[in-house]
Amino acid sequence: MSFQLVDRIHEFSTAKSASGILALPDGSEDFPLSLVVEAIGQLAAYIAMDHVDFAMRPVAAIAGEVVATRTIRGGDRLDLSVDVSALRTSAMRYAGSARVNGEVAVELKRCTGAMLPMEAFDDPQTVREHLALLRGPGLAPRAFPTRREFAPRVSEATWETGRAAATLQAPEDASFYQDHFPLRPVYPATLLLDAKIAVAQNLVARDLPPSSHLPPIRAVNAVKVRAFTPPGGRVEVVVAETAPPPTDSVRAVKMEAFADGARVSTATVLLSTTPD
Repeated sequence: MSFQLVDRIHEFSTAKSASGILALPDGSEDFPLSLVVEAIGQLAAYIAMDHVDFAMRPVAAIAGEVVATRTIRGGDRLDLSVDVSALRTSAMRYAGSARVNGEVAVELKRCTGAMLPMEAFDDPQTVREHLALLRGPGLAPRAFPTRREFAPRVSEATWETGRAAATLQAPEDASFYQDHFPLRPVYPATLLLDAKIAVAQNLVARDLPPSSHLPPIRAVNAVKVRAFTPPGGRVEVVVAETAPPPTDSVRAVKMEAFADGARVSTATVLLSTTPD
């Protein structure tokens, strides 16, 4: 299973912008929002890495807002784009989007990626050659991780009115660690975000009429990643609804993750109480 989520880059402006594509294989399963966010972030990362001649790479992120306007499904072609507003050796700032049939499906706003030494995570020459491949013929069709493979194991879950807590354990061995990252495997923060959102969705669903679908995601705000989660790492997730809710049809849930008592990541997800 590949965690390379850009097929090909067809426009590349040094230190400024890039456009590319991700063509999803046919399938009935919805493609997770977290992996769309990852794809946009990977496209932005290539701009940053190229600018510093692959000496550094962005590996931790802050996103001011992630807006989801439609569900991504198997068979969709995502047109990815990013625009860089600031780029230094210590960090980059960017915004980006994924479009389907010309319409924005996911939009990232006010994002920041912290830059760390490339050699701690990946071989610089390998990444340089991979970017050249993306800017040329691109990657062949491939399979991507499904939630069955990437989802953490959930245990010790407790549910209260408007609040839930659970222990999550990242997979100890998964194919996506080969891409993220070869020299220092790290459980992707986007996949931890996906797991936290799932806890929040189940919390809100408990207060809604029975349905076969979890509450759809409308936006994720104030996403902050403060530490790495290693393979097999355990985190304690706490989610709580805000009061009062933003509107009658939208619930806001604050999500926090802790490891050894220290806060690992935070975000707030807006969930619709009406189906798509």
